[in-house]
Amino acid sequence: MRLISTILGTFVKFIYDGLAAIMPQEPAAISFFALSIIIATVIIKLLILPLNISQMKNQKKMAKLQPELKKIQTKYKNDPQTLAAKQQKLYKDNNYNMVGGCLPMVLTMVVLIAFYRVFLNPQTFAFTDPGFYEAMNKNFFYIKNIDHADKTLIMPVIAAVSTFLVSFITTKNPATQGAGADQAKSMMSTMMVVMPILIFSMARKYAAGLVIYWIVSNIFSIVQQLITNKIVEDEIEEVEVKDK
Repeated sequence: MRLISTILGTFVKFIYDGLAAIMPQEPAAISFFALSIIIATVIIKLLILPLNISQMKNQKKMAKLQPELKKIQTKYKNDPQTLAAKQQKLYKDNNYNMVGGCLPMVLTMVVLIAFYRVFLNPQTFAFTDPGFYEAMNKNFFYIKNIDHADKTLIMPVIAAVSTFLVSFITTKNPATQGAGADQAKSMMSTMMVVMPILIFSMARKYAAGLVIYWIVSNIFSIVQQLITNKIVEDEIEEVEVKDK
């Protein structure tokens, strides 16, 4: 994790130096430091995008399997063991990976932890020149220093709400609406309640810069999931038309 934090900190510093070089004056409302976090977050999300595209393809595959899953569920609704076996066989025959969506989530959490370490000790992971970090601006609109927690609770609330929206929109993915999805739905429903509370609690205590990363990451994920939902929905409609 130290290596990841070092890479991430170096990346943020690289963006900071780039902004300082191309912009004649630092904006009064938002520091180069805050801008660096936002830009780094977007770039990181774009780098992870191929994994998310793979996840979307997996979801499209699930969409195509929905009619057959429904038939299996109806036929074996009174025989849970056979139902589970038939579903597993269907997944295997069609190369559907049930854990295919886990990797992007794991990477997101790894980056979050790495970012936390960067903010915990920025002089070690990002701004290593003696005295440089102490002298630089760290404001973000109404927040004077994103090194500190947002005591107004505005950012923590936005972080919690955006976290809820990510989970909520994910549950609306048509690929999760069919047979065999009860367990996944139950897990997502729990996450919709637990994660926003957890994130709000964390955001109240941790550096606002870390919360900025989380909010920008969530906004990216919301837009991405809305697009994914639409693509999967169109795939399901196409399959249903062919079956008629």
